[in-house]
Amino acid sequence: MDSELGLLYELALISVAVGGGYWGWFFTTRRPHGSATYGVMQLACAVLAALGLIGRHEDVAGLGIVGAIGVGGGTCLLLLGPLVRTTARWLASLERFTAANRLLDVADILAPGSGVAEEKALLGAMREIRDGKIEPTVDALTVAKQRAPAEAKLAIDERIAMLYLAAYRWDDAIAHAEENLFGAVPPTAEPPANPGLALRRALGVAPPVWVELLGAYGRKGNLDQAARMLARLEDVCQGRAEAAIWLHRGRLMFLALAGRVTAVQELLEPKRSRYMNPGSRTYWLAVAHERGGNGAAAEAAYAKARSRSRGRPREMIDRALAGLASARPAELGAVANEVISRVEASPVPQVTDRGRRRGPVATWSLIAVIALVAGTMIVAVGATTDVGVLMRSGAVVRGLVRGGEWWRLVACVFIHVGAVHLVLNLVGLYFVGRLVEDLFGPVRTVAIFGLAGLAGSTASFFASPAGMSAGASGAIFGLLGALFFELTWHRKRYRSAWNRGMWGSIALVTVAQLGIDFVSPITDQWAHGAGLAAGALAGLALSPNARWTKLAIHLARVFAVAFAAVSLVAAVMVAHTSITESLSSLPTRQFTVGKIAVTAPATWSAVADELYDPDLLILVSGWRSPGDLAPNLATYMASEATRAKSQHFEQIETASDHVVPLPLGWEGSELTVALTDALGSRQHYRVVIAGHAVPNVAVDSVGSYSGAVLVSLYVPETVARAAPAFFTKLLGSVE
Repeated sequence: MDSELGLLYELALISVAVGGGYWGWFFTTRRPHGSATYGVMQLACAVLAALGLIGRHEDVAGLGIVGAIGVGGGTCLLLLGPLVRTTARWLASLERFTAANRLLDVADILAPGSGVAEEKALLGAMREIRDGKIEPTVDALTVAKQRAPAEAKLAIDERIAMLYLAAYRWDDAIAHAEENLFGAVPPTAEPPANPGLALRRALGVAPPVWVELLGAYGRKGNLDQAARMLARLEDVCQGRAEAAIWLHRGRLMFLALAGRVTAVQELLEPKRSRYMNPGSRTYWLAVAHERGGNGAAAEAAYAKARSRSRGRPREMIDRALAGLASARPAELGAVANEVISRVEASPVPQVTDRGRRRGPVATWSLIAVIALVAGTMIVAVGATTDVGVLMRSGAVVRGLVRGGEWWRLVACVFIHVGAVHLVLNLVGLYFVGRLVEDLFGPVRTVAIFGLAGLAGSTASFFASPAGMSAGASGAIFGLLGALFFELTWHRKRYRSAWNRGMWGSIALVTVAQLGIDFVSPITDQWAHGAGLAAGALAGLALSPNARWTKLAIHLARVFAVAFAAVSLVAAVMVAHTSITESLSSLPTRQFTVGKIAVTAPATWSAVADELYDPDLLILVSGWRSPGDLAPNLATYMASEATRAKSQHFEQIETASDHVVPLPLGWEGSELTVALTDALGSRQHYRVVIAGHAVPNVAVDSVGSYSGAVLVSLYVPETVARAAPAFFTKLLGSVE
């Protein structure tokens, strides 16, 4: 456990040194919050963490405190501060402004100079909007408008109108729009290059403002003016796929306020209104029933919408319920009826927008599967740091893969060695996976993860010197490669990501991690490198911005389904293949070890008087000695205990039980020993020390031999307990 904590601490030092260095430089040079304080503090923490890292490797005790200060400060600046701010934003979205404000105070202490003051000002504006007290904000914007350049004045007027609309002050919004917005920009049919700007130029006002003002006129009973605005919106949005969402919302609001229940129900079908939450859908259906004169249906729908809402929307529903008894059906003029006939006869807008985000479904699914595999391993097999548990659970064991167990190349992607390995990969998958899924979508994300994971495990099998490998690191590097390639190759589409420093941070993390791989002896560089390359290629082939995007999504579906299917097959094979079956299925041959012959798996190797399995660290030593068996065996047992200690084994004790049954005619006992591996985990072994008498056996042309054959067998405890018959047979093959 101490070794795992030490490894985790060293990774924290590296993370603060790298992350604090990059983001410190970014915030110091860019100064997005007007001050370099935040960046300078990050740079200071990066320097302290780097000194602490040097102190660990050069064994300088005094630098340990320096590194701890750097990690503590970097954790506050890089992790805790942003996490608290994110929580505050979530609370603000729920209109829990008091709690959000307190959390922002905490965030300001954890990460001073990081822009918390601006967020608190925005929080205050949101509270004013909720309370309907927006005059101070409007006055401030009006003053700012007088000093603003001409091109910014329209944006300020639009913001003022949206403040009135957000506060449900329909009269003020309409009055401000009629005075400052309508006619401010002459409508034109000549589209600029930017689609959003093209709609704004065509309408004279930004589409969201236009649609909400349309609704304001409808709420005040001026349905003819709302109809004119919808007709203009219909004309402008004709043939513009990116405008379908505004056309859909404009139609929905107008038809609901006109009391057209059937048309509203058609628009509210989930597949056509994906950008809306269930509460919003129910609310607009209630409005349609109310304006259509069906009070009972309206009351039921309002009550249902209220149960799905909170804050200001709930207050508006309460007012609607209170005034429902005196509500009157909508009165339609000639213009409104004409536009209703037109839009009801038109096809329903097909919203091509990705709609309301459902969250990173693929990322959470992959995290859940990996966590479920880890939990199953712990409950059903044992500690995930044990080599026998990893072998039984499907890790890549090269000899077994060569023996036909191909499914280990798939299963190993979901297996992790210990808690630190698991947590680090899950955190990495969470952060990188969300970004990739936001750009590529869930299907492509699974496809890239699967392709990169298989590429990493295959490269590890063929090239890595490690005896056993497991983990999703190659797949996560693949996601990183796809993200890096997408932002680079299609950088014009992601200019904002470049401006926020995302590209630089991804590049830095990639290069730094690859550098750490070559410094650290316990990481699988081949898996990481191959996963990164495969992910970059998959990102190129499956990019949603490629010219072959339709073919790309079909390929992604094939790859994703194939990966899911082969993963299920691998899971079944893991469940049905025991360690005994894995070892017994390997082809065998006879080895000569210390003047004795042993029949063992052909993938094992013999050097001098030792036979070993390079994957599982199974070690067989043998010798023959003249004389009686009993004294020879006692001497051999004593020497083997000394030898185990010289090989860095610890806790050498005589076992109280016998795990491996000895063949007929053999005598011996077992030792229990332990070994600390490169990851700091304790591996427990059984040492079987046995021998049998050899009476008058002819040996080559020398003559006969009489004495004892002595063998020692080192086996991981879990492997010995899982496959005792295999090792009994191995001892029985000694000649």
